Order: sequence, then structure tokens, then C-alpha cells
Amino acid sequence: MKKNCTLLLILLLLSSMVGGYAFAVYPFYPDRQFSQRLQDDVRRHISAWHTNCAVVVEDLSHPGVGYSFAPDKRFPAASIIKVHVLAAALKACNEGKLFLTQQVSISSRDITGGSGTIKAMKLPVGLTVTQLLRGMITQSDNTAANKIISLLGFDYINQACRELGANDTVLRRSMMDFSGRRRGVENYTTAKDVVLILEKIYNGTLVNRDYSNFALSLLKEQEVNDRIPKYLPLGTVVAHKTGLEQRVVHDAGIVFSPHGDYIICVLTKDVKNYKKSKNFIALLSRLVYNLYS
Repeated sequence: MKKNCTLLLILLLLSSMVGGYAFAVYPFYPDRQFSQRLQDDVRRHISAWHTNCAVVVEDLSHPGVGYSFAPDKRFPAASIIKVHVLAAALKACNEGKLFLTQQVSISSRDITGGSGTIKAMKLPVGLTVTQLLRGMITQSDNTAANKIISLLGFDYINQACRELGANDTVLRRSMMDFSGRRRGVENYTTAKDVVLILEKIYNGTLVNRDYSNFALSLLKEQEVNDRIPKYLPLGTVVAHKTGLEQRVVHDAGIVFSPHGDYIICVLTKDVKNYKKSKNFIALLSRLVYNLYS
């Protein structure tokens, strides 16, 4: 009896160890069936909604696993271009052209409408570059974004995009410059370019590991969560950036799933119903998450 009990305890211990070992060494691996299901389900979702969109889903652990629809199609960037402005700013910090602790004065003439809380502050106010970048990403603060753009210049930001590999992204006007937009002056990006920057952030190769981690921390603090995270389980970590402008609704981010991390980017244009477009993105996000579950 004693031997049997001892043997049973040993078997239970080994079972526990093997289970833990198996989980650690053999994480979720998307097989051919998973990949096909991902492609089929996302394609059906896009077709059913009749939306002018671009979609990229990229598994971050398994190269080649994912789905893309119109990844090279150019879209008015709206605020999602702030991801590229962030990348350019961190590149400038690495080159000594900008410093995260640098104090920047914000006066009434710097104030831009739309998203953000800087416009409600008592002016003039001094903010660090870190505070401006945080506001630009987490609140999509347009005043913060335009101040960073003015510090760096359009030429520097566009050149940084080229050097980072985002060749189809161009910044030609400030945030909320609708007069420029009416004249045909527009900012553009592609789903592929957005995913490229997010992938560099995730892999620690956006400038270096420290700056990548800083960028990731800002994206995780995103306060606008009515698209990619909307229908995901409570507590799901999503590092993302939205975009919303006239007839344009976007969201792109990194989803940290218990069964594997992945990037999802959805750009839409010619939008007539903003609520519907947001729901298109939110339901597509849940569809992908369910497949990973």
C-alpha cells in the first residue's frame, strides 16, 4: 500500500512537471488548419461588411502566419500616423536631436482642437518631451503631436519613415489642418507600414530595446478603447493607436493573448457611419482573438 501511494505521488509529480514543461517548451503553434481558418474567417468578415478597408493580422512568434488584405493600399492616415511621429521622435532622441527630459513651452498659439487635454491647461505651460509623447499616443492629443512635429520638422519625420522602412507613409500637414486637407494636402500610410513600426516596437528594434519598451508602454496606456479592445476579455493587454477623421476610422495594435501575441491593423475609409466602422473593427478583433483561444 505504501509503495502504491509513493508511486502515485511520483506519477502525479511527474505529470505536473511534464505538463508545466510542455506548456513552457511547446507554446501555441498555429498549424495549417489554423492559418486557413484565420484567412477564411477574416475574408468572410470583410466581405460581409462591404467596407473599404485594409487588414493585416500578423503572428509575432511564427513568421508567415497571418492574413493580409490590401496591405499596400494608401489611406488618409488620421491620428494613426502619430505612431510614425513617435518612432521619428525616438530616433531623434537617440541621435541627440531631442531629449525625453527636454522642457517645451506650450502657449495659446500652440493649441490645436480635437483630442487631448493640453488645451484645457492653464497656459503657458512647460511640458517635457516625454509628457508630449504620452499625450500624443494615449489621448491622441493634437496639440502635443503638432508640437513634436514642429520640433522635428516634416522633412526629418518623412526621412525617418524612409529609414525605418515605412516607405508609403508621408506626413504633409499638421493635425487638424483641414484647410490643407481641402487643398489636397494629406497624410498617408498603409497597413503594412503601420504593422512594420509595431513589429519593431514589439521586437525591441525600434532604435533600441529601451526606446522600444518606452513606445510599447505608451501604446499600452491608450485611453481610446472602442475598437480593437472593445469585445476582448476583460484584462486583455492591447498596445494600440487609433485614428479618426472625416470619413476615416482606424485602429492598429499588438494583442497579448494567452495563446500567442499578434498584431492586428485595420484601416477604413469612405466611412459614412462611424459607429458601424468602429464595430467592424471591434468584431474583427474578437474574431481573431477567438481563433487564438
